[in-house]
Amino acid sequence: MGYSKEFKQVLLNDPHCILGKKGITDEFVDYLNKLLRRNKIIKIKTLSSIANKLNIKELANKIAEKTNSYLLDVRGKIIIISKTQIDKRI
Repeated sequence: MGYSKEFKQVLLNDPHCILGKKGITDEFVDYLNKLLRRNKIIKIKTLSSIANKLNIKELANKIAEKTNSYLLDVRGKIIIISKTQIDKRI
């Protein structure tokens, strides 16, 4: 079993945006909503100053909740979300 084409393409490309030390602000959420309208799936990188192994899942869930999107994957400090529910595996 492999990954779906869209998910694999996002996984291998550079992140669409970076979550910095200011955290999840209204401007960041607005920007994510614009990216989600433009792209089916987006990749968010988090900086070490905001995320660690203990709170990365919490941040990812909060981002998905504020943008009304689905959390697809969390790998290290990388968060992948989608506006629609997709199956990442074929």
